[in-house]
This record gives sequence, structure tokens and C-alpha cells, in this order.
Amino acid sequence: MRLRTLLVLLPLLSGCVIFSSAHGDLQEELDSHRTMWDVAGITDYRIQFQRLCLNCSVDFLIPVHITVRDGVIESVTDVDTGQPVDPEIVGTFPTIDQVFDLIQDAIDQDAAQIDVTYDEVLGFPSDADIDLSRSQINDDVGFEIRDFEDLS
Repeated sequence: MRLRTLLVLLPLLSGCVIFSSAHGDLQEELDSHRTMWDVAGITDYRIQFQRLCLNCSVDFLIPVHITVRDGVIESVTDVDTGQPVDPEIVGTFPTIDQVFDLIQDAIDQDAAQIDVTYDEVLGFPSDADIDLSRSQINDDVGFEIRDFEDLS
């Protein structure tokens, strides 16, 4: 009977180890790419950013150009119209450093799923899909960063 119980529990226990290891790998990957980004020393840049989520309002889903100077957002404009976005929501758009922090928060919260793709040259996150909890519907958050331009 004990052997049968052990045989049933063994796959479950090994699954826990794999899950834990995956988060450790995510942390190492995040740290490595954050270091790449920090070493690049770029504080003035422009990116195209688009949030991907089911629960976000349309204002939050539009693709935008974010211009950052000295690590602080200078402007956020609608990609399609070139017009500045509503000043009320400018603060909801992140710098690249804040995107790294978002991923760190997901790791710290032991999110159910974290998938990140990093830029191979500069190390910044270029795509992410984060599901904080499998038991909650529509809590997924994702984004894409495209068209990075160094303004230094």
C-alpha cells in the first residue's frame, strides 16, 4: 500500500520541483537581462508599446509611442494618430525599468504563468504574458515592445 501511495505521489512531487525550478530560472533570466539593460546605460529612448489584456479598457490597449528622457516618460502618443494620449492615463504606461519591475513582481507573487521574451542585444523584455492566478478569470496581463530607438 505504501508503495502504491508513493508511486501516485511521486509524479506530483516532482511536478512541484519542476515548477519551483522554473521560477528560479525565470529569476536568473530576469536578472541576467536586467544587467544587460543596465550595462547598456540607455536612459533616452523611444519604444512602441502595446498592452495585451482582456479586462483593459480601449484607452489602455491602443499601441503607443513612449518617449523616455533620463529614465522618465517625456511623452506618450497614439501610434495611429500621432496625438498625445489622455494625460489621465499617461502614468499607466511603463518605462523599460518599470517593465522589469512588473516581471519581478509577478515572480515574487509566484504567478501561475510567466512567459517573457527578451531583446537579444539590449536585454529589455520585448514580449510578456503573465497569469497571476489560474483560478481567476481575466487576470492575465501582457505587452509587446517594438521599434526600440536609442535617443542618446
